[in-house]
This record gives sequence, C-alpha cells and structure tokens, in this order.
Amino acid sequence: MLEKMMAGENIASFCTKCKLVLDHVIVAMDGEAIAKAKCKTCGSTHKFRDPAEVNKTRAAKKKDGGVKSAEALWEACLAEARGNELAYDMTGKYRVGDIVVHTTFGKGVVRKV
Repeated sequence: MLEKMMAGENIASFCTKCKLVLDHVIVAMDGEAIAKAKCKTCGSTHKFRDPAEVNKTRAAKKKDGGVKSAEALWEACLAEARGNELAYDMTGKYRVGDIVVHTTFGKGVVRKV
C-alpha cells in the first residue's frame, strides 16, 4: 500500500537546477498528487519530477524532408527566374525573379525584396 504524502514531507525528486535526484520538501499538492517541490540543496522550487521517470530517453526527431540542398535550390531559382541577366548596381532596382550578375559574387537570382 502506498503511503499518502502531505505538504511539508520529504521526498526524492529530480532537481531541474542541480540536474540530480536529491531530497526535496513537498510544497504543493494537487489532490493526492505532488504538484511542486523545493530542493533542500539549492532552494529552488519546481514541478515535482518522479526520479523513476527522469532517465527515460526521448525519441529522436525525424529530419524534415522539405529542406532542399543548395544545388537543388539554385536550379529551382534559375528555373523560376525571368528576363535577361542584369549587371549588379547598388542604385539599381530589382524585382523578385531577376537574374543579377555581380563582379565579386557572380550570378544570382533575386528571391526576396
């Protein structure tokens, strides 16, 4: 039979500041569940974290397949580009889709203004 816990009692909990399982004092209860605990070592108050559930590993996130490689992005931009190649000029005005030739950086496509 599980012992009924009350506020003010000692309990082991994972401290989010110390990153260790340490002694805590129960600060708040939500019905019969422990809501908050205060670490006896560092004094921080945080949500109660059961030490048995702390070391569970998270599932790895799958990479988004929507990210294009630089070459694929370049080819897509060139396919959408319109008009003739324009020599880059600082005072020039360009629209999205224009092809610009820069003396240092080479050919480019205007994607955003």
